[in-house]
Amino acid sequence: MARSNIFRMRIAFSDCDPAQIVFFANYFKWFDTSSREFFTACGVPSWRDTLATRGIIGTPLVDAQAKFMSSATYGEDIEIESSVETWNNKSFVMRHVARRGDTVLCEGREVRVFAIQDPEDPLRIKAVPIPEDIRAACE
Repeated sequence: MARSNIFRMRIAFSDCDPAQIVFFANYFKWFDTSSREFFTACGVPSWRDTLATRGIIGTPLVDAQAKFMSSATYGEDIEIESSVETWNNKSFVMRHVARRGDTVLCEGREVRVFAIQDPEDPLRIKAVPIPEDIRAACE
């Protein structure tokens, strides 16, 4: 079974749309936060530290998708369970499940890469092989 981490939060009024349910894009924001929380729980240094020591700026998204099953509203406590579903050479797939108690609200997947600033074009980034020590810490 893959290692996972749970990010807990309370939905704020500002997270909701005029129908008083969570605005869909907030799930992607929370998935991003939960991804970083996953790495922190696995002992991976901050992206600021990996930039200073390895040149790795972080794990930007190259694809994202979500399936929405149930709505949620402000004042509710939710949790997002995140894990790495698949490891590839330069990319990996994060799986996220947002729940309110036993109710699944949303399932998401993100394809991410470990990236550095492109040495040939400093305005671009470039995917690099996933560091083995980081992968081992997260498995």
